Amino acid sequence: MAEYQVSHIQPEYKFHINLDEYDRRATLSADELKVVRRWKEENLVITKRQAPRLHKPLTDILYRSNLDRANSHRALKYLLLTVAHQEKPYWGWSEDLWVEIINNSPVLKKTGMVPQLIAVAYLLCGFRSVYKIQRNVATAVVARLVFGAEIVDTECERLFSALTRVGFVCQTVRPLVPSVFAAVALQGENPKLESFDRKILEHTRECYTGNHIAKRIGILSNGLAAMGLTSKVIHFQAYQPRHGTETDNINPEWMTWCRRWLETTTLREGSRRAVYNTLTRIGIWLGREHPEVTGPEQWTVSVCADYLAAVDRLRIGDWGGSTFDYRLIPTVGQPLQAPTKVAYYQVMRRFLSDIQSWEWAQLRCNPRYHLSTPKNIAKYLGVNPRTIDDASWLKLTWASFNIEPDDLSPDCFYPFALLQAIAVVWTHAGLRSNEIARLRVGCTREQSEDVVDQSGNVVPAGQVCWLDVPEGKTSVAYTKPVGHAVHKYITAWMKKRASPRKHLDRRTGEHVHFLFQLRNRPIAKEVLNQTVIPLLCKKAGIPIEDSKGRITSHRGRASAVSMLASVPQGMTIFDLAKWCGHTSVQSTMSYVRSKPTQLASAFAKADQAARMIEIVIDNEVIAAGATKDGAPWKYYDLGDSYCSNAFWSTCPHRMACARCYFNIPKPSAKGVVLAAQQAANRLLEEVWLSPEERDAVSGDVEALEGMLNKLRDKPALDGRRPGEISATCGSQVSSPFTESE
Repeated sequence: MAEYQVSHIQPEYKFHINLDEYDRRATLSADELKVVRRWKEENLVITKRQAPRLHKPLTDILYRSNLDRANSHRALKYLLLTVAHQEKPYWGWSEDLWVEIINNSPVLKKTGMVPQLIAVAYLLCGFRSVYKIQRNVATAVVARLVFGAEIVDTECERLFSALTRVGFVCQTVRPLVPSVFAAVALQGENPKLESFDRKILEHTRECYTGNHIAKRIGILSNGLAAMGLTSKVIHFQAYQPRHGTETDNINPEWMTWCRRWLETTTLREGSRRAVYNTLTRIGIWLGREHPEVTGPEQWTVSVCADYLAAVDRLRIGDWGGSTFDYRLIPTVGQPLQAPTKVAYYQVMRRFLSDIQSWEWAQLRCNPRYHLSTPKNIAKYLGVNPRTIDDASWLKLTWASFNIEPDDLSPDCFYPFALLQAIAVVWTHAGLRSNEIARLRVGCTREQSEDVVDQSGNVVPAGQVCWLDVPEGKTSVAYTKPVGHAVHKYITAWMKKRASPRKHLDRRTGEHVHFLFQLRNRPIAKEVLNQTVIPLLCKKAGIPIEDSKGRITSHRGRASAVSMLASVPQGMTIFDLAKWCGHTSVQSTMSYVRSKPTQLASAFAKADQAARMIEIVIDNEVIAAGATKDGAPWKYYDLGDSYCSNAFWSTCPHRMACARCYFNIPKPSAKGVVLAAQQAANRLLEEVWLSPEERDAVSGDVEALEGMLNKLRDKPALDGRRPGEISATCGSQVSSPFTESE
């Protein structure tokens, strides 16, 4: 590894050790050789008079401060004994020899003098490969020995103060910073923070690859940016992307087409990368099933049909490349769900359609027709809002107001005010997780005046607040009304929020002050699902998963929209579309759920109507006052006849009319007059059924026959039994009148 060359423009630092004052000969004199051999042969006390040239530099370094005097004594003796065994002064030890002595010596296994040895090697012998030491290095101790404890502590305090201003207040940060600071200072040979630039930070990170120091170099860059020592925060790439890089078993020509599309499409970065990854998997399938297909122009109707069938039978991991181990996924080998299959079809349709519209090739198929989603898969894509249960959602809303600092886990480094503000915005604003993460400073303002709508309703001032939502997935920037609590808790967070610099909004290309910003960078949208929602579930006492799966930020958005639509005098679907930022009402329908209580109410009304029977009221009889003489005035419509008895609902033969004196056939003269009478009113009357009648109505033949047998000896309303009526009329019992349930 190439050594880091210190830049000449960095502030100079002068070590307290002046090497010109020492005799740095790389060999021992005859007298010195006799002395050191005696050290090796006899257990003598080593004093500075015996070998002053070797003794004095060590004491100047190890005894400069009172830092760990015991280990300093042991380190001095160990080094001089090692000189005796090597028969060469430490001035002449190579870097590899220093590494071997420190790493492999059994004496150092349980002692704490490794930092002292490294400090001697650093100051006297130009040793800079501290990262090669495999023992417990304790770089902070080494830096104090090399540069002095005072200057190291002063610079660390400067760094702590800057990091605190930008949100690094976690209890685990302070113990880690000194070791990272010391590693950078030792590699750059300068403890001054002004000397820390991108070059030295990257060099240190490269040296300590795989170590915790390399993972936390970025913390220092945040502190340097907060102090104004760097123009911006230095973001280091944590890993190299693997997805979409596999080329084995894929035709090179197909990969060329895929990369060309990737460099041309105007989709957002995440979308085009996802499409590109899918295209590479399709390339693996082509290499196995259709090796002759190397470009879009070779996609025939037959290949499209094979692709539709292959995706329909595809299982997770079947088209995996060598750079991703699908064995780590618990669902490997399971069939794809319908939305994933549809995504595969959409990717191929977009790819071929784009190539055709850009006139890169002449296709032999119609992508929109020959690659359309099969009906047997599309039928599973109906609207199915995965809302949270109403009781659980109300508990989560309550928890967003009532979480306390004690509810946070000990390893949570996010400020309490930040998490509570995010929680209230999630439960009351109905935003997507990326929209919440991209809110800007000053996005809320109070309603200062009364609002009067078109119908004259007045919304008093202060009841709601206005929230400015940035450009999102389906809309441009817009303003929506939300609960006043959103403004209250955002204001509480703004009082504790640091004032870092602007950051780039990748969606709009603007440099803005993000509202939820911590440690000199905007929060990730994953904070909502990984930190805030588990915190609220724990506070509310509900599980993180329910019958529909894990509670996520988008399910909360659907729940907020459904609540606004389902309450009495709720918002219309068009108002909800504007409130959600949707350009199409169809998109809003994916969020609105019909509440079971509404369905129950509708069923109760329909069930009640199913028990209604039509009655005819003769208004002429009522007007003439003939009802006093017992004249019939209410007639029950039995389908083929009328019943003139006002107490028909109590008749045991109402389900199978016995044709008593109260029965008026419709073809009779009275029935025809009644039907044609204009003064008659037709109304509905509710009739309650007994359990036996319910079974008969539901189509139970045995129940119907049993009910008729029981009624053979039951008298009708005129007092005669069915057998007597049959004998009088010379006819059988009529067909049962079936009432619709």
